[in-house]
Amino acid sequence: MRILLAFLILACAVPAVAEEIPKPLWEIGLAGGIFTIPQYVGSDQRYTLPLGLPYLIYRGEILRADRDGVRGRLFEADGLSLDLSFSFGLPVRNSNDARRGMPALHLVGQVGPKLNWIIEHHDADKLSLHLPLRIAADTSQTFLGWVAEPSLRYERYDILPRMEKLILRLDGGLMYASRRYNQYYYGVDPIYATTTRPAYRARQGLHSYFLDTSLSYQYDDELNVGLMVSMRTLSGGVNAGSPLVRNRFYLSAGLGFTWRLWASEAMVPPADSH
Repeated sequence: MRILLAFLILACAVPAVAEEIPKPLWEIGLAGGIFTIPQYVGSDQRYTLPLGLPYLIYRGEILRADRDGVRGRLFEADGLSLDLSFSFGLPVRNSNDARRGMPALHLVGQVGPKLNWIIEHHDADKLSLHLPLRIAADTSQTFLGWVAEPSLRYERYDILPRMEKLILRLDGGLMYASRRYNQYYYGVDPIYATTTRPAYRARQGLHSYFLDTSLSYQYDDELNVGLMVSMRTLSGGVNAGSPLVRNRFYLSAGLGFTWRLWASEAMVPPADSH
């Protein structure tokens, strides 16, 4: 989910002045930290995940793994670009109190195009619009329909004097989803209804509003540290009344680091590196 994908934000977050110099075609290193995240959006139970894992950054002509996650760059010109974007949702066991006795939720993957528009770009900040539309399926090969998450992103590179390596990033937007997707997470078939969990049929439409923030500091060329917080609310969403929604406010947070161990000798020119 977002807080886990933020590892890549940490690994790639660099000040604007650094964007003007070439970068390695690929980098390999270690990412670690501790994260707290609800089991699903609307759950009142959480995962606390101490994580340590390798990471890869690749700045290829088409396939990229960088600050925006894993994506395929399909088109780029004059502030507009079209990517192939990816996302995922964590599995949830049926021992979750709200879902007890119901089928477990599998790992859910999402893939689809994302249109990006750089609205303004200055030395100290950048404002951009992102319009992803992805199809979703779980690891049991069940098709879950579509997800759309239009958002505005703001990045600031000089939030404290003489600390241009301290970077603030804000992403705010909406999430819309198909009936299939919402039914997967929030629907209750009559066979699983109880006296405290009535049957519920989810609807297509507005899922939630979200605001993601990250604050990262580039200590040197090898080490980045950062704090990440993701907030989301189901209030106003079409399925806020589901009996599986135990908490309409979603908050996840993490404190992490990335440590670069190896980098390619081949470099990517500044115009192609971000």
